[in-house]
Amino acid sequence: MITALILSNIDKLFAVFILVIVAVVTIFNVGLHHQNWIKTFSGSMTLILLPIITFSITSVISGNIALSLGMIGALSIVRFRNPVRSSFELVIFFFMIALGICAAVDLRWVYVLGTSINLIIFITYLVNNFLTQYFQKPLFLKSFAEGNSINTLEIDSLQAIDKLASSQLLISYTYSEDSFNYRLASMNETLLKDISSEYSNKPEIKAVKFLSG
Repeated sequence: MITALILSNIDKLFAVFILVIVAVVTIFNVGLHHQNWIKTFSGSMTLILLPIITFSITSVISGNIALSLGMIGALSIVRFRNPVRSSFELVIFFFMIALGICAAVDLRWVYVLGTSINLIIFITYLVNNFLTQYFQKPLFLKSFAEGNSINTLEIDSLQAIDKLASSQLLISYTYSEDSFNYRLASMNETLLKDISSEYSNKPEIKAVKFLSG
């Protein structure tokens, strides 16, 4: 009986399998951009389960107007209690919901939507890496609010340091009569450690503080 049930719903099981594959690929691609929220248990499981749940609901209510209206009323009371960190996170959630709806209508749309979105995310990663490595001009700015892992280096000096003041890693600079404070941030931990080693033994340096993201 179980075998017969599986065979009679093989198309639905295949659709769920495809949704899981697309979700896992999306988690990998988004993780390449150092969006650490997606690497957590809640972030990863949300992306895997959301399209499957949407697919199941859409399949159940399709063709039944009364059930559709009842489901809309039931879902209207559902609210997200935790704040969304960025608009990109919201777009990814909407993408997962759209995948579930597409799977219930026509599986070909899952291929089209899943492939195109993931290609855009991956190509953006390649372009950003190319610009950063060869031109030292990243395509995007990094934000703490987006869950990025950013390392910071704070240097207090008795004298002004022109090299640090003009550095592309500089995110803040303050000074007083006898103190110059430089704060640098980078995804590259090794780069900041090298800068820290360069200035830590100089007599004009009061303090060096490195924080790993």
